[in-house]
Amino acid sequence: MPLPYPRFFQVASDDPGRTPYSYQERLAGDASTPCTSLLIDVPTGMGKTAAAVLAWLWHHLNDEAPSTWPRRLVYCLPMRTVVEQTEEFFRAGNFPEGAFHAEQ
Repeated sequence: MPLPYPRFFQVASDDPGRTPYSYQERLAGDASTPCTSLLIDVPTGMGKTAAAVLAWLWHHLNDEAPSTWPRRLVYCLPMRTVVEQTEEFFRAGNFPEGAFHAEQ
């Protein structure tokens, strides 16, 4: 049985008191939710990157039907500072070894 998304979010964020926003939970859905394109319209600093990457990773690790979510995630960001901030956030989390692999 997969780890419930809210608990996965806490573990991945390395913060047991942190809970996902409702839109982040809706994006992840449940273990059988298929991958679909969604528009995320929330203010800066409200966790859009965490929403997209953690939903993908949770499904990647727990998906009952692996073909419903893409095998790889390509995340494009507009500025190098945002890239570095995003990298720092995900390197600080508690992710399975090899969950993320960046080509240099």
